[in-house]
Amino acid sequence: MPTMPRLIRRLPCVLLALGLAPAAASGLPPSATATLLPATLAMASGGNALDAVVDVRRPHADGLMVMAVTPGGSGDRIGLRVGDRILAVNDRPLTGTLEPSKVMNEALATRRDLELRVSRDGRELTLSGTAAADTAAAVAPGCGYVTNRGTLPHVSDRLHPVEILDIDGRGRPVDANRHRLEAGLHVVIVGERIEDIRFDPLQQAQRSRMRSREGARAGKALVVDVRPGVRYRLGARFLDRNLSSRAISENAYWEPLVWQEVEDACD
Repeated sequence: MPTMPRLIRRLPCVLLALGLAPAAASGLPPSATATLLPATLAMASGGNALDAVVDVRRPHADGLMVMAVTPGGSGDRIGLRVGDRILAVNDRPLTGTLEPSKVMNEALATRRDLELRVSRDGRELTLSGTAAADTAAAVAPGCGYVTNRGTLPHVSDRLHPVEILDIDGRGRPVDANRHRLEAGLHVVIVGERIEDIRFDPLQQAQRSRMRSREGARAGKALVVDVRPGVRYRLGARFLDRNLSSRAISENAYWEPLVWQEVEDACD
């Protein structure tokens, strides 16, 4: 039976590293420095080093954004939070390199203990602890699907379409009615496709500037725990109550979610 709107947990058990590429469509208004590299899913050797999704799609002077953290994982245990910006890992700075993915993976591969320097709410913090041993969870055999298709509920539910920009760091998938995935956790990057009519002219202009500035970084990570024989319909929830200029500028006016799960046999 279908299950109706619920926010799927965005919490993977791998370190996702989406790197730079000189030419790969972002699916959002063009930005010369924010294109996605198809087929780049980097994990620190030895396993789930941070148990977090970290956006390394381009170097950033303010640090690398943490997009998701696994509850109970290494990052969570040392206090890493979604929205933190990682400035350095194990004494390796991430703000002065053109290859943040490479530097991060090298830093995490060298030792089991973790020391992160992060920026949070304008303050610099040092987080330290020990990485968990790699214990791969058992995954049920089979497959399921993710899709951005389907008739959305009434607009009063504030649910709107999304575009799938990336799945598991492999780049933009070919446009299709549904995307087959093996059972287990998958990281899906989506961009909102809220109708322009939902914004007033000033808000539309602010949104356009934000999307042009952020490029591919305007997409958000959604981690879907795929069960065999289930299709997951993805969407965006419009957070339009008391919508402010700041919320639009900070891309904080929407959140990705799985709004419905339906049975769908998968071989």
